[in-house]
Amino acid sequence: MDPVSLTDWQSWEPFVEALRRSAPPGTEISEFVGTVGRGAWQGTYLDDGDPDARRDNFRVLAREAAKTGGRGPKADLDDALRAVAELSPDVERPVRVRAGVRPDGDVVELIALSSAVVSGPGAPVLEVVLEPGALPPRYRETIAPSPDAAPALSADPDVVRRVIADRMPGAVGAAPEEIAAAEAALPDGVRLPEEVRALYATAGSGNLKLGADAGQFSGFEIVPLSGSFLREAFLPAARFSTWTADAGTSAPQDPEGRVQTAIGSPLWFPVGTDGAGNVYAVDLAPGENGHLGQLVFLDHELHAGAAYRAESLAALLTGRTAGSAEPSHGASRTERGPDKLDEQAEFMNLEPAEWTERLDAGTVPDTLKAAGFVPDRAHPPALTETITVANRLLELRGLAPIEVTTVRRPHVGGREA
Repeated sequence: MDPVSLTDWQSWEPFVEALRRSAPPGTEISEFVGTVGRGAWQGTYLDDGDPDARRDNFRVLAREAAKTGGRGPKADLDDALRAVAELSPDVERPVRVRAGVRPDGDVVELIALSSAVVSGPGAPVLEVVLEPGALPPRYRETIAPSPDAAPALSADPDVVRRVIADRMPGAVGAAPEEIAAAEAALPDGVRLPEEVRALYATAGSGNLKLGADAGQFSGFEIVPLSGSFLREAFLPAARFSTWTADAGTSAPQDPEGRVQTAIGSPLWFPVGTDGAGNVYAVDLAPGENGHLGQLVFLDHELHAGAAYRAESLAALLTGRTAGSAEPSHGASRTERGPDKLDEQAEFMNLEPAEWTERLDAGTVPDTLKAAGFVPDRAHPPALTETITVANRLLELRGLAPIEVTTVRRPHVGGREA
């Protein structure tokens, strides 16, 4: 016997039947739109297009089940979806399942997204990226070092060596060639400050623990010069998630003008981590009122920017810091992105009907790098319309389309099996 797969009706039949049975009274068509696979599932239930009807009905059924000790209203649905999810252990598949009053209206649509399509929570098709690898403008901006930038008076490589040797007596320094390779990888021919050289020449890795006399700063784990994901975790591309979320992101500004405004930069050179995913970095391109080699804090929960921490590495290690590691305000993000009427826009976030109007009229900007889809509020989540529009946009740029595989109840002799 052939193994059961997602394209076999029998894989989906228990869920389709549970979807029909659990519908509110009087429902003509029930749908599930979401993702299934990797042992999990998530999505939206619609009953005659209403996302709230089932929720209200489930509350009533849940109260009745609690009184009788019976199974809750979602039990059969979850059991069936769990079985389907186990058939796809490695891939999360967007799906649309439809159950009608009569079984001949049942259908399952398996959606295969192309590499240009991005999914989101509750949105199997969140956006399409029309220029592979493209980033929003602010993620492409760079900062450069100033020729006038100088270290702070507190910068002292000897202090750095002494503190590390005292707190990490068994540490082994990085090889000179490893330090040279890290410097050679920096853009614009930038050189590493002497404090950074002193740190890595004394300890190439390890946990630097400072005592209570060090004030608010208690130390960090040294970020190795090579082989650590933290060296790239705060670069613009790594901080980017989707155009829908990040097209309007702006970096926080340092009110004192010590740190340049940027999403991220290779000139924020990681030297230590607090163990919670955050990084202390040496700033090789300080702002007008900053110092070369000052310490900034990169917060993994923020999408952009760096917060001033101390004027030098020696100042940080001896407790002479700026106090709070938080920026003046967090990165801001917009939901819809640039003005949808801007013909020079790189990103537009529209409802499927609005995209259709532009496609029909030939007014999709040539500058468009990504297209987002606002759910159709009248018919959420409008997956069929979204796929149609997405494929038309992909076709404009010669990109692979979204493919939909339809699975229906088998028939024998023109009647249901």
